[in-house]
Amino acid sequence: MEPTNADSTRKLLLWSAPIVLGHFVAVIWHLLLLVKVQPSTPRFFPPLLILFNLFPVSGLVALAKGFRKLAGSLIVLPLAIALAIGAYAHFLSSGTDNILRMPSGDLTLSFQISAVLLVLLEALGCWVGIRIFADLSARPASNT
Repeated sequence: MEPTNADSTRKLLLWSAPIVLGHFVAVIWHLLLLVKVQPSTPRFFPPLLILFNLFPVSGLVALAKGFRKLAGSLIVLPLAIALAIGAYAHFLSSGTDNILRMPSGDLTLSFQISAVLLVLLEALGCWVGIRIFADLSARPASNT
């Protein structure tokens, strides 16, 4: 018996929901730590990042409603951008956000954990988004 479109969507939602929602929570935690670790963070930056990270959450809604192309895009694109920026800022740059070069402090370990968690969740979110597109290409053209 071949899985139905609804079964496939349910399976994709079971994988993507904890990753995307966990990422959203981790972003908020990370931003709270960021403003404490670096008080010079511009005031507009945390709200802007929270808004940006609502796109993958809206992708979950689109997936649940059956809009797979839209869902895949809303999940993959923002998480891939966040992955590239976060990996550079927290692991490769010589700036103060590099978790490998941060001076020790009360919140340093928490900030480092949140940065690693974000990179992992963003990579998993990209994988889920790619799975949504792969599932789309394996289905007849009438499914969106």
